Amino acid sequence: MVIIAPPTTAVDALPPRPRRTAGLLARLGWEAILFLLVAVAAIVVVVQSDGDAFGRGLWLNLASIGLLASAFAFSLRTGNPNLAVGALAALAGVVYAKLVEADWPGVLAAATAVAAILLFCLVLGVITGLTSAPAWAVSLGGLAVAQSVALGLSEAQGVPLRDGPTSEWTIWAWAALFVIGSLAGGAAFQSAGLRRALLAPRADGEVPRFQGKRLASGVLGFVGSGLLAALSGIALVGYLGGAFAVTGDRQLVAVAAVLLGGVSVFTYRGGVAGTLLATALLVLGDTALRLADAPSWLTYGLTAGLALLVGVVVGWGIDKIAGPSQPVS
Repeated sequence: MVIIAPPTTAVDALPPRPRRTAGLLARLGWEAILFLLVAVAAIVVVVQSDGDAFGRGLWLNLASIGLLASAFAFSLRTGNPNLAVGALAALAGVVYAKLVEADWPGVLAAATAVAAILLFCLVLGVITGLTSAPAWAVSLGGLAVAQSVALGLSEAQGVPLRDGPTSEWTIWAWAALFVIGSLAGGAAFQSAGLRRALLAPRADGEVPRFQGKRLASGVLGFVGSGLLAALSGIALVGYLGGAFAVTGDRQLVAVAAVLLGGVSVFTYRGGVAGTLLATALLVLGDTALRLADAPSWLTYGLTAGLALLVGVVVGWGIDKIAGPSQPVS
């Protein structure tokens, strides 16, 4: 017996469309929840410390981790998740501190450190673009190289900054850079046209093939995230008064802030203020736990890990509400 399938109609052939309004409302709703949690965390910290905790340390901590989170967010939004941002920040900090130790002017030392990171990230981006390899795999190689070079330059020790911690005005400059940059970047990536221009599709199991768009996307993703990571490392050196080659939990916190802020690991879409609010929540939450004398295993590490897992679920849920992303090719 021959069974003839019914003809496909034009309606049946249409792919599901993105639900932009629903997705926007879902992201705004999640960011409103984050805002309320940040407000509660801020009140708790104020009560615990009588407001004394809101000093230079907290703001520079927020700025340095926020810039690192912005670095990972930029790489993820361009479809090139860069897992080396923490090591790149550490390397930039060590280079900066070593040059200052050698009597270089601070601005020139910082510019040289940033230039070195950008050159290295350019190489990573070109490798990603030419091979069409997953960016996360290439970035792991970059992580190992950057971490090793930082350890070698610092001789596995701290490199003290000649003039000690940075001045008061620098704190506000770094914090303003993070806040304004995070909001501006989040707003810019709301454009579907921009996402189509930057994201190069790559199907799972596809035989690697060269794509000019993939090369441009890889270079932009790595170089842009490397710039922000380098700035984060230099800001941290100013906060600590010296450079250290180890990243500690900072990269974990940065990744957790991006995902908890609503940037999806599935479609690379996100909101406007999510990364900013999630970073503030994690920093304030850690501050509250430390003021309460919580055990060290509970601060940053565990809370960041749980935040990361919650962020994956949140991104998945918002993607379900928003529908499929716009075709990128």
